[in-house]
Amino acid sequence: MKIDMGLIGSSAAACAPVAAEAEAQGFDGVWASESVTDAFLQAQAALLSTREVSVGTAIAVAFARNPMSTAYLAWDLAAMSRGRFILGLGSQVQPHIERRFSMPWSAPVARMRDFLQALDAILAAWRNGSRLDYQGPHYQHTLMTPVFTPHHHEYRIPKMIAAVGARMTELGGELCDGLLLHGMTTVAYLDGVTLPALHQGLATAGRSRSDVELYAPLFMVMGDTEEEVAESTRKTREQIAFYASTPAYRAVLDSVGYGELQGELQKMSREGRWTEMGDLVDDTLLAHIALVGRPEEMPRLCRERYAGRLDRVSSYFGWPSGDPDRVREILAGFAERPASPQP
Repeated sequence: MKIDMGLIGSSAAACAPVAAEAEAQGFDGVWASESVTDAFLQAQAALLSTREVSVGTAIAVAFARNPMSTAYLAWDLAAMSRGRFILGLGSQVQPHIERRFSMPWSAPVARMRDFLQALDAILAAWRNGSRLDYQGPHYQHTLMTPVFTPHHHEYRIPKMIAAVGARMTELGGELCDGLLLHGMTTVAYLDGVTLPALHQGLATAGRSRSDVELYAPLFMVMGDTEEEVAESTRKTREQIAFYASTPAYRAVLDSVGYGELQGELQKMSREGRWTEMGDLVDDTLLAHIALVGRPEEMPRLCRERYAGRLDRVSSYFGWPSGDPDRVREILAGFAERPASPQP
């Protein structure tokens, strides 16, 4: 299992030293995130400050862009990093696409399929010199002249998409190199929804499980003292409650018998009662979603729960600051093979 570092909440200006330190400590990859800045700017800063680790976008908002603009960004980042860049895309949700980005929204799975296929056509035209003639239901790209064709390179650009629901997960299994899963998940949801949908998509394309990577930023409640664990628990409860208030995660809650909580949390969010919402995430629900223990226990806890399910993970809230040698030793534990992999 690979262990990565997420850059969520970091500005592009601030993330370069974080990425460099992540590589020095032994992380396998770094994920840029589109929260307070542009994910591609974050990715560029991370790539320029590292030499070996993979750097991906988790996520860049696809529907806030178009396939051509996305292709130019991915092509250049792959070239400048000599193939270390991973293009991770997500649909976001309708209010953000329409009201924050002022872009059109439609059935997200169908639009994402069209986006990915248009992207493939553009990259193929650049790589092979073939005529660009993509005409899909949402995107049409039929013009590419030598003046606007980027400099040739042979670096592959792996594509991953964010998925929670079964249909988007199936699409990822069919068309992508991996899936960007959410930390707001459970083993029951992974086994009952995510993995069956993934295998359906793989079967449609005649591919196997080894053809894709599954990544998730996991909630890891950890600390060395009771006070640190209590603070980590508080933050995690509040973050789980934030996600659980969104209808898209109702099925995740249903998987462990907490579906009715979604409506209650959604009502509280509309009333602005954000700090109270975490109180509704009880110990049982917390245990279904988060890993709880000391930092040194996280590699074992991850393997016990996710070996055979996930291929790479990160800690949603990062790692406790402190002795770099300690962090390196902890990270090395993620590379150990499990004694008895889970199905």
